[in-house]
Amino acid sequence: MKIVIIGPGALGSLLAAGLAGRADNEVWLLDHDAERAARMKGKLLLTVGEQEFCRLVSASADAARIGPADLVLLCVKSRDVAAGISAAQPLYTPATILITFQNGISHLDTLARMKLPVQPAIGVTAMGATLKATGHVCHGGQGLTRMGFLSPVPSEKQTQLESVAGLFRQAGMPAERVDNILDFVWTKLLVNVGINALTVIYDCANGGLLVNAEARAKLVAAVREGHAVARALGLKVPPDPVSQTLRVCEATAGNISSMLQDVRRGRPTEIGAINGALLAKAAELGLEAPVNRELVRRVRLIEDGYLRTIPRGSCPDRL
Repeated sequence: MKIVIIGPGALGSLLAAGLAGRADNEVWLLDHDAERAARMKGKLLLTVGEQEFCRLVSASADAARIGPADLVLLCVKSRDVAAGISAAQPLYTPATILITFQNGISHLDTLARMKLPVQPAIGVTAMGATLKATGHVCHGGQGLTRMGFLSPVPSEKQTQLESVAGLFRQAGMPAERVDNILDFVWTKLLVNVGINALTVIYDCANGGLLVNAEARAKLVAAVREGHAVARALGLKVPPDPVSQTLRVCEATAGNISSMLQDVRRGRPTEIGAINGALLAKAAELGLEAPVNRELVRRVRLIEDGYLRTIPRGSCPDRL
């Protein structure tokens, strides 16, 4: 199968390395940065515990050079979804399966507004990954990946997506196709709402939130606000998302959240796609979410400390 992963970040590199482990897959990474793509020299280094594996992949900044693909995995930040899809037009055919993997929920509105070449599936993964350097990804923990369509599609598309889930499993990445993907998007959102912003504010690994009484209390309150919004929307999320979030914190105690990684690298965060998007949904429903409002405010202040030369909202979408 010809597979293209758009975005060579932590998750994109992890998926590329995993899928390239099978000799019958032709795996490409599509990067907006031609120089960085060239530095990969067709190889990805995958670290799993104490072991290292070298995976052969191709990398390019030119979608036309790659050509039509069977499977496209969009692994860019939420703010880059529109540009990522648009720049990859040469990859799509009517038979192409496109799966988008983003944190938060703001990308769902972006996808709904776009005139898309194919109807996308939504992916939600519990796998952990850290990008150590260009072309070097560290597996941060195993977890189930779910994928599904938000609206009805022909049965052959469901069959294709089932095959993609099987492809993930063959590559050692547990996966399943589901009919209620939006429930799982929100289930992960509630975990991210409780963890990501607070790791930025307290500048700590996930486990640090468990041993700080103030941080733990804010985590509980933020998740409860999110749970109220999910229930008002009629979504089927776990009945006790606070306990689930605390378990994730414990299981990933040494991990640095993606939002804190962005802050430490001086990049814009996804606070708007996570806690900010939750605030917007709460406002639509007439619900209050003061803890999440405060988390957004504080993360924005931290961002302003290193992005003050970039006017808010001026960062263009791009691959």
